[in-house]
Amino acid sequence: MHVSLLTSVLALSATVAALPGRSNGRDSNGNNGEESQSWKNKIKNVVVLVLENRSFDTFAGGLTYNNKIDGLAHRKYCNPVNVTDPTNNTQICAANTALNVAPDDPNHSMSGGNMQVYGTFHPDNTTPALMDGFVTEQRIAHKNEDLKATAEVINYYTPEHIPVFNSMAENFVLFDRWFAAVPGPTNPNRAYLTSGTSAGHGKNDASFNVHAQTQRSIFQQLSENNITWTNYYNSSFAPDAMFYNWTVTSGNTVNVKKLNNAFWTDAANGTLPQFTYINPECCSFDSFHPPSSMYNGEKFVKRIYEALRNGPQWKDTLFIMTFDEHGGFADHVVPPTNVPAGDSLTYTEKAIDGKSNTFDFTSLGIRVPTVLMSDWLPKGAIETHGRNNGRVYTHTSILGFVAKLWNLDNLTPRTAWSSTFEDLILDEPRKDTPATLPEPVDY
Repeated sequence: MHVSLLTSVLALSATVAALPGRSNGRDSNGNNGEESQSWKNKIKNVVVLVLENRSFDTFAGGLTYNNKIDGLAHRKYCNPVNVTDPTNNTQICAANTALNVAPDDPNHSMSGGNMQVYGTFHPDNTTPALMDGFVTEQRIAHKNEDLKATAEVINYYTPEHIPVFNSMAENFVLFDRWFAAVPGPTNPNRAYLTSGTSAGHGKNDASFNVHAQTQRSIFQQLSENNITWTNYYNSSFAPDAMFYNWTVTSGNTVNVKKLNNAFWTDAANGTLPQFTYINPECCSFDSFHPPSSMYNGEKFVKRIYEALRNGPQWKDTLFIMTFDEHGGFADHVVPPTNVPAGDSLTYTEKAIDGKSNTFDFTSLGIRVPTVLMSDWLPKGAIETHGRNNGRVYTHTSILGFVAKLWNLDNLTPRTAWSSTFEDLILDEPRKDTPATLPEPVDY
């Protein structure tokens, strides 16, 4: 639990029934992963693309191909314009009118997340998590009384806005209970995603740009076990493998390559490594991070998918596409609390009111859209709850899955706790995965 955050209990009791042809990942006594290891022979290459700054409701909440998606298409979701003023009854409700380019980048700091989730910068043990402070936080962050502009923080997209992502989701597996690892910004989430901890970092501080992170990362772990990897990047910021001192001191910067110089050739030639990790550009043309446009983001993910799908390694590939964090955009689902942290370190920051909050990383971040794609995955499945004794899906689920796939140790307690998804893998490969995706829409 955050030292300064309310312990809000999220009931995660629902389960998803096994789909036809789906491996159950359990032995005859019901124990996970003992009955058959055949799924490990089906996935030889894992590709992870981590996009930027969109909540599930904003990005995927308007999808309608499956009425089981827990989004906004069949729900009324509103926020008060001033959650701190109980006498003000004015509300803004989510509408399917989100813009191609969001005009104001929302606050996505740890303290800003407090306001968004709890309606106050400083919740205590009596503060309910109502997910109704996004509009208030947007007004505070941008000092903007234009309610139409402020509404962009709660508005959402339709399948007509995002045909590429809609096609990905309806052809593969969409997770509608996948939470960011940290209730804060990009680099702490990316550190959790690549090492199982942020080592006490709760903001995008300078240490990430100077290779100052000393914890053991997935990149180090893979090298220690003779598993090949490359971090392809398309950004002026440090790619995620370069967060870590080990990458530099061990000489493994050779595995960090510019996307346009290497990825497309490797994908076409079938020379992608066993673990491919892709950093998009941030933040002006292909990552979805404002002011990136939806159109350019969709063009980028379409090109990545089609390069993989039409390359010689596709039959053995699992492609995971997720978003690093919610970016301050609204979502109606309360993030889980009382989860294992990556370590015992804490982070303290001042909120906009000058008062401090201390976080201990035992709360997850807000939901983000995640899709798994492969010939070995069912079509149109909605994965809602992690099984495995009440654990849930979060960014470290990727690390947990990779640990099982290649018989590695868990990097941190958070990694060991996170639900994994090997039981989604089918007994037989599909023959109908699309070779191309729809053209993106510029609107």
